[in-house]
Amino acid sequence: MLIDDSFRENRVDPAELEAFVVLAEELHFGRTAARLGMSQPRVSQLIRSLERRIGRRLVERTSRRVTLNPLGEHLLARARPAFEELQRAFAETRTAARGLRVGFLGPYGATLDGALAGFRARHPECPVTLTQLQWTDIYGPLRRGEIDIQICLAPVEQLGVTIGPEVGVFPRLLAIARSHPWSTRASIDIEDLAELRVIGPHPDVPPEFARRFWPPATTPGGRPIPRVAPARTEPEMLTAVAHNNAVFATTSAMPTYFTHPEVAFVPLTGLPEARVRLVWRTDTDHPKVAEFAALALDHAAPAPVADIRQRA
Repeated sequence: MLIDDSFRENRVDPAELEAFVVLAEELHFGRTAARLGMSQPRVSQLIRSLERRIGRRLVERTSRRVTLNPLGEHLLARARPAFEELQRAFAETRTAARGLRVGFLGPYGATLDGALAGFRARHPECPVTLTQLQWTDIYGPLRRGEIDIQICLAPVEQLGVTIGPEVGVFPRLLAIARSHPWSTRASIDIEDLAELRVIGPHPDVPPEFARRFWPPATTPGGRPIPRVAPARTEPEMLTAVAHNNAVFATTSAMPTYFTHPEVAFVPLTGLPEARVRLVWRTDTDHPKVAEFAALALDHAAPAPVADIRQRA
């Protein structure tokens, strides 16, 4: 019974504690009520209830000002850290319940395999969901708050986005129909693209990404590179290559996950390697985003350099 009586006497009412801590910061009952989203009489009621259970006044009130007395200052010094820790615990638990939402571009999802396994082992309480991003809406889900972090191809020139670590580097390949005489070449150079029909970027692809990933309008030697209608997805790209006498400049990640029996992949020279980075919203409130990015960096591996053309 002594334990039960002590528990009842020292029981903490979270509403009273929150009202007291906020009042100590605002020193004004009206502002405290507005901040807490409750009426001013309710704030006064909570403070009086807390003072009754303490046994003495904590707050000195006059018509002009509100101050904490020494006993109130003593309680604030002990209560504020506990209250802030309680808020953090609640916020982290609520975030864990939401989980971590990760976006990826089709061929490059495997760059996160190690990070995903490590994160799930470290945080079984925080489920991870994966969302495949569309080339025509690469940053849309992130900006709309539908995902917390994503991989994308550098460069990234987006406002309000934090650019995280590089987690993969991929050499360039050209997807070309097996029926084309060049499909058995050891390599194809960017200058050769002037004699082919290259699938261009969709108008909704971010401009900086289109400039970096797609071949330019002309070769380094000044020859125009013919372009055909863009494709929106990897299967569309491969179908256009197989049946529309077109080619697509891609990377070594593509044939690992997307293939077509009538499409070969030949090393493409003259274009920079594709570099994959993690990005997230600068204003994110998710406490696990930075940790996931660090795990992804720890598990980042060099791109394979084997002759993928023979396996495609």
